[in-house]
Amino acid sequence: MAAVKGVIFDDVFEVTDKDAEESGKQEKQKKFVRVSRFNCVAVNFPNFELVVDINTQLYPMNVGDRFSFCLASTLNQDGQPGTDEYNPKMQSSRADSFDYVMYGTVYRLDESGEQLSVYISFGGLLMRLKGDTSQLMKPELKMDSKQYLLIRKT
Repeated sequence: MAAVKGVIFDDVFEVTDKDAEESGKQEKQKKFVRVSRFNCVAVNFPNFELVVDINTQLYPMNVGDRFSFCLASTLNQDGQPGTDEYNPKMQSSRADSFDYVMYGTVYRLDESGEQLSVYISFGGLLMRLKGDTSQLMKPELKMDSKQYLLIRKT
């Protein structure tokens, strides 16, 4: 993973499960018809796990799919902080090379030994990224900070 200003973490992930059963339940129960929860593992950093809710009507994914994942604090290519407003005149954006983009808020950070779990809500669609604290702990990543999730299939 190259150090790019404004990028918290990026890697290729593989989907290992879709709408996994929660412990103690006998059958899978989806809460929303158009949303699925995906369990994924990183390809280049095998100790990283991702659980993410995706609107599958907009962006279909299945078990076995691989996708490029980027968690970034800004869409600006130069890493400069952006505004909270959409700018249609922006010449080029980090989002241009991705298919599915969400904007959300960090609502929880759990550090346990050498592992850090980052929880982000994208308007009710949730994500948890768990991995090495040394690779995830960045100044831009703190409680209530705004982050972008960017995905494209590989």
